[in-house]
Order: sequence, then C-alpha cells, then structure tokens
Amino acid sequence: MNIKHHILGAAAMILSVAANAQDSIAPVDSNFYIFLCFGQSNMEGQGTITAADRNVSDKFQVLNTTECNGGLFKWRTAVPPLAHCQGAGLGPVDYFGRLLIDSISPHNPDIRIGIVDVAVAGCSIELFDTTGNKDVTYAQKQQSWMTDRIKAYGGRPYLRLLDAAREAQKYGVIKGILLHQGETNNGDQKWPENVKTVYDRLIGQLNLKAEEVPLLVGEVVTTKAGGACGAHNAVIAKVPNVIPNSYVVSAADLEMSTADGQNVHFTANAYRAFGKRYAKQWLRSAGYTINELPDTVIERDKTVCDKYSFNGKTYTSSQQLKKTDVLENDQKQITLINLTVNKGSKTTLDPVTAETEYTWPVDGKTYTESQTLKFKGKTANGCDSTITCKLTITAVTEIGETAAGEQVAIYPNPATDVLNISVPACATGLGRIAIYTSAGVEVVSTDFVSELESFDVSNWSNGVYMVWVTDAEGNVWTGKFVKTSK
Repeated sequence: MNIKHHILGAAAMILSVAANAQDSIAPVDSNFYIFLCFGQSNMEGQGTITAADRNVSDKFQVLNTTECNGGLFKWRTAVPPLAHCQGAGLGPVDYFGRLLIDSISPHNPDIRIGIVDVAVAGCSIELFDTTGNKDVTYAQKQQSWMTDRIKAYGGRPYLRLLDAAREAQKYGVIKGILLHQGETNNGDQKWPENVKTVYDRLIGQLNLKAEEVPLLVGEVVTTKAGGACGAHNAVIAKVPNVIPNSYVVSAADLEMSTADGQNVHFTANAYRAFGKRYAKQWLRSAGYTINELPDTVIERDKTVCDKYSFNGKTYTSSQQLKKTDVLENDQKQITLINLTVNKGSKTTLDPVTAETEYTWPVDGKTYTESQTLKFKGKTANGCDSTITCKLTITAVTEIGETAAGEQVAIYPNPATDVLNISVPACATGLGRIAIYTSAGVEVVSTDFVSELESFDVSNWSNGVYMVWVTDAEGNVWTGKFVKTSK
C-alpha cells in the first residue's frame, strides 16, 4: 500500500515538473514576423556601414546563423552585418526590416521583425539544393575563400538555413522568403526551376503554406547601370511563372558600386533603397496600402554655346535631358533639362597677298608682316565668332648694293613655297648663292647665271635662314629670310 502511494506521488511530481517546464517556454508571438533570406554576395551585403546604419530599433531582430556576434541561434538587435562576420556589410535586408516596422507599427504597435540570413558570396543556386547532395558536391569544387564561408554555416548552408528557421519558429511566424542570387548563374534558363526546388523544399520541411509565404526575388544590377550580369534579369522575370506566390523586386535606377571592379554590387544608398522596395513588395502582397512618395521633378531651362555636359555625357544639339536619382527613402528625384544649344561661328577668309602692307576691313588695322589674322567677336546669340585670314606680305628684302647702285634682294620674306633672289646684271657671271640654317648648316649652294634665281623651299623646315651671294669678283652680300608654313 505504501509502495502504491509512493508511485502515485512520484507520478504526480513528474507531471507537475513537466507542466512547469511547459509553462516556462514562451508561446509563439504572432506579432513576431520572421523572414528567411538567402543568396550570394548582394544578400550578404557589400555596402559600407555607417553610424546611422547601426542605429536600429530593438523591434528589429536577427537570429545568428553563424557562431559570431553572440553565438549560433542567438537573437540580437539587427545591427549590420546580418549574414556573418567574414566580410559581410550593409545589404538590402537591413532597410527591409526597418521599413516594415515603420509601416506596420501605426496599425499594430506590437509588431516585431525577425531575420534569418544565410548568404555566401559567389555561390551558385546549387549550394542551396540538397537534392542528391548537390550542395556538397558543389562546395567541394570551390576555392578556399568560399569554402571557409560555407564552413561557417556548418558546411551546408541550406541545412543551416533550415535549422535556423525551425529555431525561429519557436518564437514567431514565418511570413516570407527573400532571395538575391543569380550573378553566378547568369543567363541560366533553368535557374527559375532551381529556385522553385529550394523554395518548395523550405515550404514543405517547415510545414508552411505557400499561399501564405511569398517569395521575393531581387533583380541584379541592371545593364543600364553598368551591371555585368544585367541580362539575367530577363531570367529572374520568369520566376513568377513557376512559383505562383512570388514577386520580382526591381533594381531599376539603383546605382552600381565601382569600388571592387566586379560590376555586380550595389552602392550603400542603393542597398537602402533596394531593401525598402523589398518591404513595399511584401506589404502589397500582404494587403497593406502603400502610401508611395511622389517623384520630385526638377525642371530647368539651360542655354549654352556649342556643347553641354550632363550626367557624364556631352550634348551638341538642343533637346530635353533627363536624369533619375533614387533618394535614400526610395523616392525618385527626376531632373529635366530643357537644353538649347546655340552655335558659335568660325569663318576662314580667302588668303590675301600684299606688297608692303595691308589694312584688314574686319578690324580696321594695318599689317606689314606676313601672319594669320584673327578676330574674335560675338554672334547675335552671344556665342563666340572667330574670323581668320592668312596674310602674306611680299616686300622685297634688300641685302646689299652693287657698285653701280643696284640692289641685291630676296623675296618674299617670309617665304612658304618659293624664295626668289634678285642679282643685278653687273653681278652675274661666275658667282655663287649659298643658303644656311641658323645653326650654320648649308642647305643649298649653286651658281647663278641670271638676274633672278628661284628656290623651292616648300619642304624646308620652318625657321630663319642665312643667304650669301658672291659675285665673280669676290664681292659678298649677306641677308636672311624666314621660312613659314602655309
């Protein structure tokens, strides 16, 4: 009898302890919305984290999926980085959670957002496909830097995501799945089906209902923004065709980062805007009304002469220019320039030759030396007007006088094509003409037998030349001339 009472008493004690243990486990909070996030480097986040990015509400939580930041499967305030501690930065998930809290809190002040983030830079979608151990086979072929990140997730990132999701389900309700991946699978037409395999497996293994848990898939950096894999967005667009409750999140007008030269990552500001786009898309899918901020349009009239530089390009004709900037709150600022391009004037007049001097009608000045005349003024529309004219003065340069009082001369001076040397009749005979450069190098030396000798100097180098004329009796006349181009 005593034994029976002891057994009954022990049983009662066990039931009591079990009941107390059950009471100590917090019930699932229906206001704690959990979102599963996976992908490659853009889901890790490659943006620079600022002090403002670290200012996060404690209503926004992340469950650690690696051992860092307080230990595996530990909740913490979602201060970036969220994915891991091996180089992850600011990503789209950071501002996804913030905007959800800001948007839902006015309707439900008890709302909290929880994130489970598993992402490996450079990975293919195969890393998340456990069918036939595809993930293991894929990981074994990768370089050490990637395998190190895979090891941080226990060697099989999909299973770590699954285990973390089950842990999160103890505290809240899974409301959506976010994916950003595809650069490594650029152009692969089978990619949407591969994504479906991963999504369906998560839904099934976590006992979720696909109609209640949408998949949000973000576009890669667009070709227009300079993205190396922008063509893959055409493949991403097909995901809703194979997964009914899925949505594509646009990357249009989001700026590409040039910091690492890979042309696949977004800037920090773009990640902030991108995260808000993810949030808005989920809110729409959940039936919330989104009060979109209107675009800001800045319109200016601009009148210039000849050309105008705008947004990295140069324009030479009148037209309307447009530039779209995405602000931090994902509002678009559109700048419109109504451009009028007036043309300047450049006029080249026919060459003029004069004997001693020339008065140019354009500016009213008198010139006595060969040169290119130039006048700068303004057109009727205020642009530069330039008029040029090549002037040649053919004045004879006298370099000496014979005994009979006749002059020895060279002309034109300056000379461009032909140089003439005039020698009086009394000096002709067995004389010589020699021409030297200013450095004393002889260019030509020849007898003169007539009163006028001409030389082709068109191919001579520009500069000053010395002329020596010696007659048969040994008399010498010296002078110089300038060779110029046309």
